[in-house]
Amino acid sequence: MARMYQKLLAEHPGAPIVYVSTGAWNTMPFLSRFMKRHGFPDGPMLLTDFGPTQTGWFRNGANHKRRALAELARDFPHIKWVLVGDDGQHDPAIYREFAELRPEHVELIAIRRLSSTEQILAHGTATVLRDSADLEWEPSAVTQVSGVDGDDLAPQVWRAIESDQSD
Repeated sequence: MARMYQKLLAEHPGAPIVYVSTGAWNTMPFLSRFMKRHGFPDGPMLLTDFGPTQTGWFRNGANHKRRALAELARDFPHIKWVLVGDDGQHDPAIYREFAELRPEHVELIAIRRLSSTEQILAHGTATVLRDSADLEWEPSAVTQVSGVDGDDLAPQVWRAIESDQSD
């Protein structure tokens, strides 16, 4: 994935990269070391708080991502984002929902397909989680691509971006 991000930034210098994660702020030092060690480009990390809220014992990671995307759209109104996530939790549904609400802010959705082992680590079962929105969603003007890793995703991402720019 890091190579894909590096190439994307090399071809689009100055483009912002922002990491939105359901990871807790207390994991920031570990995440920073991991990303540096594996060559991920520098960028702000929008993480979440850990622990109970006033309405429950656990925080809702999907809502954190929805809020972060809405804030990015508000703070950077002229940017069309390439939303990159995985199918381990709710990224496909969250990104599609955002694309339907704000298509002017989404260039492309790219989803990494997790292996069975990664699926178990993400949510406890070897199968892909499916949101009801996954079954009902009809493709819109926003292109979605998927692949097993950044090397698989990268050529699809380039083709989609180049195709959109030539239109």
